[in-house]
Amino acid sequence: MRTKWLAVAAALWLGAPLSAQQNPPPAQPPEPAAQQKLDALLVRWENEMKAIQTLVAQCNRTTVNKTFQTTDDFEGTASFMKPNMAMLKMQKKGRPDVFELFICAGTKVYEYVPQNRIVRVHEMPPSKNGQQLGDDSSFLSFLFGMKAEEAKRRYQLTLDREDQFYYYLMVLPRFPEDRADFQKARLVLTKQSFLPRELWFVQPNGDEIRWDIPRIDNGAKLNPTDFTNPQAPPGWTMQRVPRATEVPANNVPPRVVRPNG
Repeated sequence: MRTKWLAVAAALWLGAPLSAQQNPPPAQPPEPAAQQKLDALLVRWENEMKAIQTLVAQCNRTTVNKTFQTTDDFEGTASFMKPNMAMLKMQKKGRPDVFELFICAGTKVYEYVPQNRIVRVHEMPPSKNGQQLGDDSSFLSFLFGMKAEEAKRRYQLTLDREDQFYYYLMVLPRFPEDRADFQKARLVLTKQSFLPRELWFVQPNGDEIRWDIPRIDNGAKLNPTDFTNPQAPPGWTMQRVPRATEVPANNVPPRVVRPNG
């Protein structure tokens, strides 16, 4: 499963604890004034994310396949409720029969696979030290919940530019584990709310993915029952996917549960 999801549904995935990673290679520090501005921006971002209890985001995703020179467009919504519930619903533009649905309920992620009429149930380990879902996961988790110091440790961050409405952050991975997810990324934050407006990144194979988030309803009214105990549609089957610790050593699973694509 390769990275294709951004922004708001970062809470859908859990990864290996960062304590198992090696120290990153040293990076050239930016100029002191630029570093101070970046530090202040990251702290503000962290504090704003901490205050979020629920949200619903409108999402548009464009994937450019460099090998086959094709472009796919999906649209939908992502929902999040603290501490560990999230839902991602996307469908291909003009093709409502081609859709993606992921529901996260605590330590389980339900992946709906319409072409096979199955629901894969991924049993995930709980977040370490009682942290909320996403605090110690992949690159995408740093959008919602990662501490500023942890973001700087894992990624080389640069405030590329800013305008009247947005901050533009360039992101480069420091660790091999994160470089397996993406080569580089650009995150656009809205100045007024510090919520994501756009996430663009390049996968290791060169494909480009852009998440456009034109609207986020922070504080949206959500019901926990929308996320708990999802059911398979009529004619579908539920399929349990074992945890990484249950998989034989010669069949190494990916670090993080992600949509195919």
